[in-house]
Amino acid sequence: MAAKIKGGKGRKRSAAPAEPVSAHDKIARLLGVLATKDLQQVPERVVLLRAVGFEVSEVASILGMTENHVRVAAHQGRKKQKRKRPAARKVQRKN
Repeated sequence: MAAKIKGGKGRKRSAAPAEPVSAHDKIARLLGVLATKDLQQVPERVVLLRAVGFEVSEVASILGMTENHVRVAAHQGRKKQKRKRPAARKVQRKN
């Protein structure tokens, strides 16, 4: 179990990986960071990484977040994208 941060409310430090990271994982992480470096908002980064196929745990590792934070950010990002989409127009039919 990870140690609690002194003075924190239940926050935990991330544990060091038990096994070495493979070359493929390193490349995937690097590509994830490069793909999102121009994005300022965390939810946009999370949505992009999830859209290209990264799992929640992988996104958390790439961005240095908890898995729960990734899920929340993904939800916020999807909500934000929905608001940006133009509303569908109603087509009038001629009788």
